[in-house]
Amino acid sequence: MRARLALLGLAATCIACNPLIPNSTIHFTASQSLTVAELLGVTAAAAAVYAVVDPLAPNWDIAQVRVSDNRWRIAMRKKNFTTGGDGESVLLLHRQAEKLAQTTGYRRYRILSWTEGVQSDMPIAHRWARAEIELQEYLPPMPETADRTARRDNS
Repeated sequence: MRARLALLGLAATCIACNPLIPNSTIHFTASQSLTVAELLGVTAAAAAVYAVVDPLAPNWDIAQVRVSDNRWRIAMRKKNFTTGGDGESVLLLHRQAEKLAQTTGYRRYRILSWTEGVQSDMPIAHRWARAEIELQEYLPPMPETADRTARRDNS
């Protein structure tokens, strides 16, 4: 505990003697230069913009709720800061419906309703889309013994 206090005191003394940001200049070309403080400010601003915009995150958040055995509601919300993707909600709906059909054992799906719009929240508006789909042509899973028999017949 005393060693920690001693290190803390030593660090405080060093900070009091020397500034945290050195007073030096970085020269990019003969006429272009930035101080280290300016460079740190630009870097901090760029990091803040990147954290808010997050260009690697998906443009749409997708949530799905089962209404009945073969009906699902899908709700999508676009993130606030994007560089495109306004017309992709229909493609995302089809992709999500196909994924639902495959994972639940159905062959096809039908879109029962589709709505999209813009919600004017403060301070920034965002796009949204909602749909209800019906999965069709259920394919029951084959029992393991029947699967083995079918494989032998096909061989």
